[in-house]
Amino acid sequence: MAPRGPLHDPCTIAWLLQPALFQRKLCNVSVETASPLTLGHTAVDFWHVTDKPKSVHWLYDVDVEGFFDLLTRKIAFFATRDGCHG
Repeated sequence: MAPRGPLHDPCTIAWLLQPALFQRKLCNVSVETASPLTLGHTAVDFWHVTDKPKSVHWLYDVDVEGFFDLLTRKIAFFATRDGCHG
């Protein structure tokens, strides 16, 4: 398998265009703001071990083939429009 890296921005747009590509779960998410050791740490209560309200849809998986199909179709569409040179 080829190495993979995060594609946060394209995934955000893909979710807006085609949310069925993603697996999601309603969770509580908190960001550490007090501890200097873990400042900015994002804690996702994926297994619901706390009693905190579940208020975030955490996207945890994607149909990779479907994602790249959508991405390449959209890039190809905009690459053929006037004013886009490559």
